[in-house]
Amino acid sequence: MQINTQGIKKMLHDEGIDIVGIADAAKLICAQPARPATALMPTARSVIVMAVAHSMGAVCSPHIKLWTRNKMQTSRLLDSVSEKLSRLLERNGYLTLPVSADKPVEIHKINPDTGKKFSHTKVIGHLSLKHAAVSSGMGQIGRSNLLLTERFGPHQRLGGIITEAELEPDSFRDLKLCIDTCDKCETSCPVGALKDGRYDVDTCFNYWTYGFDRLPTRKLREIPGYIKMLMWHWKRRDFVIEYGQTMITDVDFCIECMKACPVGSEWKRIRPSITKI
Repeated sequence: MQINTQGIKKMLHDEGIDIVGIADAAKLICAQPARPATALMPTARSVIVMAVAHSMGAVCSPHIKLWTRNKMQTSRLLDSVSEKLSRLLERNGYLTLPVSADKPVEIHKINPDTGKKFSHTKVIGHLSLKHAAVSSGMGQIGRSNLLLTERFGPHQRLGGIITEAELEPDSFRDLKLCIDTCDKCETSCPVGALKDGRYDVDTCFNYWTYGFDRLPTRKLREIPGYIKMLMWHWKRRDFVIEYGQTMITDVDFCIECMKACPVGSEWKRIRPSITKI
């Protein structure tokens, strides 16, 4: 295989990757706080971004644990292929760093800039793969704060590779995939984390991770309501068993914004009619 953009894309497609984009490591669009690829590898020249589609059947299943399983399998495929390509690049003399499609991530209880405790723990990826995907022209970040691609809408998992290999980057594209008259992701959110084009990461993370529709509070008047919510969950759920399952299968509690999104040409024939507009 030739170490160039065409050779690498062909290899990745042959390995089962659905979409591949390549970005210039020095010109990467970054999330906030900024996490440039060159902070992870100062000599980086290119970032390779890979996407594997989720199963639409798993997305639309009434049991989110079935989607969780599909999410795990797409992550395993991405990680396996990125390891394979990374080894090949390093054998050819290019320092290369695979970036996991899932965990581990950085977990911050204390704001590293101020030294003060966050009101809610922050979880930050080492590299924002969705911003890298936008940099490579793969898609845009939608109103749901998810990456949207023309083929799959929000229904894909991302993986990445940072490398010293100087590859021809794909051009950034100013895509307009979010439909102006559509607010399905906002109205589907069970905790109102999406509103007026804004994304409340703490509210979303709390519900997505624990299934709690209230954030921990420091206001005395809100404590009874928070305790009442905890008691409701305590009576109906076995947190010990759930914790064990979460450690094994990484269960999430919500993908409603993803499920509601009508974007994605690949799914027009099979998407359940509830999401069509």
